Amino acid sequence: MKNRYGDEYYWERLNEKEYKFHMTGTSMNYCRFGGKDTGPIDHSDLGMFDPSGGPYVAVGSKIYWDEVLGGVEVNKPLIVERIRSTDDGLFVEVSIGTLQRSYIQR
Repeated sequence: MKNRYGDEYYWERLNEKEYKFHMTGTSMNYCRFGGKDTGPIDHSDLGMFDPSGGPYVAVGSKIYWDEVLGGVEVNKPLIVERIRSTDDGLFVEVSIGTLQRSYIQR
């Protein structure tokens, strides 16, 4: 997938419920982060992140299978339940339900 500035992005499946965000280009240099409350931002439990040019990802957002490396088209998207940022990148935990059976490893 590409954002509106042409930077490519995708999600890498790490395990059944965890995915890592990858993006080329410089959009992540201008990424906004938001917390869940009005207090200080807790990067281990974010409410949202938004690279310049998108995609905007928040708790409750949908991740579609064409955005997942090795994913295949299914009827229902993944739902973001938790977002965390570490020195190793941005990670989300998702709810999957029966969608797991539609994943193909490439």
